[in-house]
Amino acid sequence: MKRNKILIVDDTKLYRQSLSDILKQKYGILEAENGKIALDLLKQNRDSIVAVILDIVMPVMDGFEFMEEFNTHKEYKYIPVIVATTRDDVEVEKRCLALGVWDFIPKRFHPDIIWFRVVNAIRRSKQHILEYDALTGVYNQQMFFQKTRELLDEFPNGKFAFIRFDIDRFKMINSFYGAREGDRLLKYVAGCIRKILKSYENYTFGRVAGDIFGICVQVKEPKEALKIAQTIRERLKEYENLHCYLETSAGCYMITDKEMDVSAIYERAVIAAGKCKGQYMQHEVLYNDKMGEALLREQVIINEMDQALANQEFVVYFQPKYELDEYSPCGAEALVRWRKPDGSMVSPGEFIPIFEKNGFIIQLDYYVWEKVCQYIQGELESGREPEPISVNVSRVNLYNPKFLESLINLVEQYRIPPQYLNLELTESVFSDTENVILNAVDYLHKAGFTIMMDDFGSGYSSLNVLKDIELDVLKIDMKFLSKSRNGDDGRGEKILEAVLQMAKSLNMPVIAEGVEEKRQVEMLKRLGCNYIQGYYFAKPMPLEQYRKLEKKSNK
Repeated sequence: MKRNKILIVDDTKLYRQSLSDILKQKYGILEAENGKIALDLLKQNRDSIVAVILDIVMPVMDGFEFMEEFNTHKEYKYIPVIVATTRDDVEVEKRCLALGVWDFIPKRFHPDIIWFRVVNAIRRSKQHILEYDALTGVYNQQMFFQKTRELLDEFPNGKFAFIRFDIDRFKMINSFYGAREGDRLLKYVAGCIRKILKSYENYTFGRVAGDIFGICVQVKEPKEALKIAQTIRERLKEYENLHCYLETSAGCYMITDKEMDVSAIYERAVIAAGKCKGQYMQHEVLYNDKMGEALLREQVIINEMDQALANQEFVVYFQPKYELDEYSPCGAEALVRWRKPDGSMVSPGEFIPIFEKNGFIIQLDYYVWEKVCQYIQGELESGREPEPISVNVSRVNLYNPKFLESLINLVEQYRIPPQYLNLELTESVFSDTENVILNAVDYLHKAGFTIMMDDFGSGYSSLNVLKDIELDVLKIDMKFLSKSRNGDDGRGEKILEAVLQMAKSLNMPVIAEGVEEKRQVEMLKRLGCNYIQGYYFAKPMPLEQYRKLEKKSNK
């Protein structure tokens, strides 16, 4: 059966047969004697029908009624409808064109004319699908990028800006108001952009993806590009279908090198747009070289990460934890460092966010876990009982379906009792994956692992988490106490005291990390904190140095 089918809709069997004889050599043929049957066939074969030849005068459902129903289905938008007519009737033709008919063929048989009109309509339809976004009618990404390239080549001396515009939290609009309302909004945005750009001489624009639109426009200065994005945002305030405030983000890039690939130009606008996210007083941002340097640096890290892992350039450091009563070491947290072959170090604050974004953190987490397991196994086989080592579990790993399995397999492979490997999850992890966390924590508890909440108090859901999820240890970063707007008024200490009392009532030990000063140690000891971790006692250190510390403390 041919995939390319033509649907012939006519109540005269002889005419359907005559058209079929002309077209069947290249196309599969479907026949319907009225509009109602034709709509049913369209629904059943919508992915294979490439054209409809339609009679106007039919019983049950005529051609006009068919077109009215046909136009309510956006999935049929690019299926050309060709009306077969027996006479010249201006009013009928006007009504057909108003309903979106693509062309007309005479019922007086001229096989060649019929063939060429049908084939040409199908060819135009396919070309339109390749070039235009089906929902908004503007260029799709591929054609928008192509037209932008042509525009820049045509005006090599012009000053052009590239704007990337999107609606923040667009998924929420689809969730609350439905996909149909979301589609209406996107069409409205496309219309706004079209109207605003009419006052400019040279421009292209299109829908890049989802709620993201791209614009390339010739301007006199950067402020003009920002003004265009601002005007689109202001026009959105006039949209009356939604009873909510629409936040937008726009990144603008002044094109300095017109030979640059359009996708690279777009990426720079993406970077600028990212600076708007979460900044409710800033909706339009102009790209600058500093952002570009960050992009290049990120790309270098991405290019080197696989080889760095293979070469074991990632080194596990251990930062000891101290018991406050005796000031004695009692385990450590495993932290990863990147030491390059030339001896230089890449800061974790630089590479960890990148790896969390591209998913490489899953491999790096596992690498760290395995190194820690190897250390623990070595200690046990040497007849020493090591203090527990805690490892970090990134939020990305919680979406990894093999996370639990890989962790369990790892401790079994190295024959390590799970109590020697503690797991640290940051508080932010618990806020948006509650069901995943509940199941994972329950599973890991049953397997014998100790679960710590890192950065307790840094977010807004800490108490809810403690209520709903059984955790073993709280970790509090001392930095959160230093953020008081009122200076050192004692409020931070009171909050910390309340947290410690609450944890004690829940039988949860507390570790204070980021401890750097003697006065902090004294305060924590006075308030009854159990453990501390920080530069005051020890910085993160290589394994050999940590081993020496362990041996010294065990004497």
